[in-house]
Amino acid sequence: ESYTQPTIMRYGENPHQTGIFFGNLQELFSQLNGKELSYNNLVDVDAAVPLMGEFHGENAPEKDSTVFAIIKHTNVCGIASRLTVKEAWEAALAGDPESAFGGVLASNREIDAATANAIQEIFFEVLIAPGFSQEAVNILSAKKNRILLQQKKQFAPQKQFKSLLNGVLQQGIDEGRDTDVAGLH
Repeated sequence: ESYTQPTIMRYGENPHQTGIFFGNLQELFSQLNGKELSYNNLVDVDAAVPLMGEFHGENAPEKDSTVFAIIKHTNVCGIASRLTVKEAWEAALAGDPESAFGGVLASNREIDAATANAIQEIFFEVLIAPGFSQEAVNILSAKKNRILLQQKKQFAPQKQFKSLLNGVLQQGIDEGRDTDVAGLH
């Protein structure tokens, strides 16, 4: 798909770099609070969305898993599955509380007030969830720059692209179907 209306970003990966986004975020998310997404935010959101997608639908390890993940610089700093969203948040944060600072948070369940109060204790850039209780929105919106993204639908890309050597590579998504890697079973 071709996008004719690029979004000019505040800057690229670093403040001295320009950045432009070609795409339609409104198709995937409703932004409930916060400033515009930065280049680095988009890169981490792009890492978070497919990760959380692994816990949806019939391919999920456990169909009713409540999962919370913390991503920073495309690395998962913590991920956990628990009975409640708050418990999943606490377990994910315990994975690496230092790296969680300034990260992108993602849940596959609605954020409730108890979870919002717990999350409120750290600085984060973006929180992605399929829903937010009104009380959670009120709590988390207390900081005007904090970005809250309500995911409208699961995004399942069929292709990956990477620019390099004055060109672009394209490949299909790795669906993890090859079970016989180098003769290992």
